[in-house]
Amino acid sequence: MASITLSLISHTNVGKTTLARTLLRRDVGEVLDQAHVTEVSEAHELVASGDDRLLLWDTPGLGDSARLVARLRNEGNPLGWLLHQVWDRNRDRPLYSSQEAVRNIRDDADVVLYLVNAAEHPEDAGYVAYELELLTWIGKPVIVLLNQMGEAAPAADDDGFSSLASPAAGDDPVGTWETAMRRWPIVKHVVPLDAFTRCWVQEGVLLRQVESVLPEARRPLMRALTEVWRRRSLAVFDESAARIGAYLAAAAADHERLGGERAGRAEKRRAMRNLATRLDAATRDLMDALLDLHTLQGRFQEDVRTRLEEDFRMPGEVAWSSGGAAMFGAAMGGAAGGVAADVLTGGLSFGAGAITGALLGAMGAAGLLKGFQLVSGDDEPVVRWSQDFVRELAEQTVLRYLAVAHFGRGRGEWRELGNPQRWTALVERVLRSRAGALADCVALARDAAALRADAASRTTHVVRDVLRDALCTSYPQAADVFVHATR
Repeated sequence: MASITLSLISHTNVGKTTLARTLLRRDVGEVLDQAHVTEVSEAHELVASGDDRLLLWDTPGLGDSARLVARLRNEGNPLGWLLHQVWDRNRDRPLYSSQEAVRNIRDDADVVLYLVNAAEHPEDAGYVAYELELLTWIGKPVIVLLNQMGEAAPAADDDGFSSLASPAAGDDPVGTWETAMRRWPIVKHVVPLDAFTRCWVQEGVLLRQVESVLPEARRPLMRALTEVWRRRSLAVFDESAARIGAYLAAAAADHERLGGERAGRAEKRRAMRNLATRLDAATRDLMDALLDLHTLQGRFQEDVRTRLEEDFRMPGEVAWSSGGAAMFGAAMGGAAGGVAADVLTGGLSFGAGAITGALLGAMGAAGLLKGFQLVSGDDEPVVRWSQDFVRELAEQTVLRYLAVAHFGRGRGEWRELGNPQRWTALVERVLRSRAGALADCVALARDAAALRADAASRTTHVVRDVLRDALCTSYPQAADVFVHATR
């Protein structure tokens, strides 16, 4: 059996256990908004390959660093003095916790992951210099992790959009901390990894950085363990793409027959209601599946869905084109007004709180009606979702995937982040580059001679490309995670 050991340390109450839960995909330790919650060092298996393991240690927080280091500076053997002292864990918890963390690093760590609060300027976090001095005495390689980065937000470039950066205090926290860490040779890398809003691909970047600071003889083991993590993560990614692909293909193919050219208003309302109800249920099932795949707790409940209109509504007016087909609002004539009134008052099942109401209600009654399309069937007319609506549905679904992919388990049960609209420009750009392929998928899904599985498979392929492009554009340093992602 061989192992690589990472010791996760920080000043007390910066968020070690919260980050550990996100990285491990399970609840460990205790999370409270107070100092020195973690009392003893605990090892957890992060990745396993046969008998080989990558371990993550959650350690007690460092406390009263200034007093401790000032004393150590006067000792000929500072670490020896520290580790032979006896402090009461209740009466002098800061020094006791620091001693436990130092003992873990000295005895067990291959690499130290030092977590800091990115919302603070390094010069304002006075404890950082003392703790890095302490880590320098120990001599293990250190990777600084930036926590509390805030919500991921797009950073514009000359091309309009390049990557997702996280704003803090009006500047670039990564650059600020990288500059400040240059005076400490023990610090090898600075990596953003927010316990609440990190994306899973950023974990792959961290694992590669760990490999780079290990002795040469240890790197093959770390490389093999990283590959296990990569394959496991890609299995979740591929299954997520497959669920989304099947969902979009089913929505494109779904339709309701009207029972004749002279169908009345009630029949048309019934058809619209049935389509909307099925899409609502399918969206709920999809979101529950994505949460399960990403080991997040909670469900896509009604109280969450009622906020989607605000969280996911598209900025400005949305232009809907007929694509050469008659739109249902025009075909219904006088019935359109009645349906619009029902929608605006919540009289239909896709009113307030339902997924289709959130998607279309934000655009008003006219936008809602244009989401439906009336086409002539072989024997009788049918109502289905318009091509433009399916494209918008694809955009919203990719946004929801990004929300799940960025939600750290350490922040508790799943809930909407509140600002996924920040990613709209990125998603629109990526989908625009795949517009033709997506349109072909819609056509295949609607082809009566095509197999449903074939339509879902082709749509899944396009979705996988879209998700990969979105993540690689956002995190270019993580692009090699997807080297073997396509099939």
